[in-house]
Amino acid sequence: MTETRSTGSALLMLNLGLQQGFALQQCLNDTGMDSELISDSNAIIQASQELALIKNLASLDLSQRLAFEAGSHYHLTTYGIWGFALATSATLRSAIEVGLNYLELTFAFCKITLQEDDSQAYLQVEAQHLPEASQRFVVERDISAIINIHRELFSPVMPIGEAYLRWDKVLPNSFYEQVLGLIPKFNQDKNGVTFKRELLDMPLPGANEASRKILVAQCQELLQDRLKDNSAALKVRDLIIANLDQQVDMESVAKQMCVSLRTLRRMLSAEGTSFRKLMDEVRETLALELIQGTNLSLEDISYRLGYSDTANFFHAFKRWKGFTPNHFRQTKR
Repeated sequence: MTETRSTGSALLMLNLGLQQGFALQQCLNDTGMDSELISDSNAIIQASQELALIKNLASLDLSQRLAFEAGSHYHLTTYGIWGFALATSATLRSAIEVGLNYLELTFAFCKITLQEDDSQAYLQVEAQHLPEASQRFVVERDISAIINIHRELFSPVMPIGEAYLRWDKVLPNSFYEQVLGLIPKFNQDKNGVTFKRELLDMPLPGANEASRKILVAQCQELLQDRLKDNSAALKVRDLIIANLDQQVDMESVAKQMCVSLRTLRRMLSAEGTSFRKLMDEVRETLALELIQGTNLSLEDISYRLGYSDTANFFHAFKRWKGFTPNHFRQTKR
């Protein structure tokens, strides 16, 4: 996630909290925000400020309804350019690819990944990197928002098959059916939603390739503006890419940035990421490009990505995508 964001999401959740009867000061306690700032549509806040608001709301919401209700208020139009880029995509697969590539333009705090098997597609939604007090609220909000966005993309078809959560069930079935359109499975080993894999390549009703290209370019520009030149993560990504075939590690990157290992670790943590995560992101992105766009052998690709053993590359790819690089190359061809 980027360090800054607009107040739109925070205001939406605050208003829902006030409607539940929560006191304004309780909601905004220790957030560094007041009602004037949060109501200013042109104001920019820190992601940590919205997360502090979420922590307050989670502690106040004894009914545990607010997260799901909040997620149902996040529409494609709520996200601006990002939402329009999804809506104009040709298929659900291309919409998800755009959505995940530019997830930092949204209000999501969760890490969201797409995985596939022979018949099902999975959007896994996790928040273990966040304070425990906020994890459930954030996951339930983002899953509810995902379901709402998919409903709008496919209108009037509802493509989600199941939703699953790590926690106990606390609300009646009628609530889940009303807000989500389904009853989640509880006490699972992960969080997310699943749907038929064939839906990934189903045409979307709002597809417009010319508009999509313009909107994706605008997403790229907006993301670059948000990350800015002083982003430690951006610098680390660039250094990883430049040195990937030389067994790059965190220590060598820290030396090139003229900082200590401890300082680099702290800088990345402040931006909500880590060296290992950035290495994984770079390798996954380059792996997909090399497998689809070149005739290099998988052994050569493994070497270029800095793996000393091809088996480690295969294991990592299966973790990223849910299947082997051989299967991915055959499917794309």
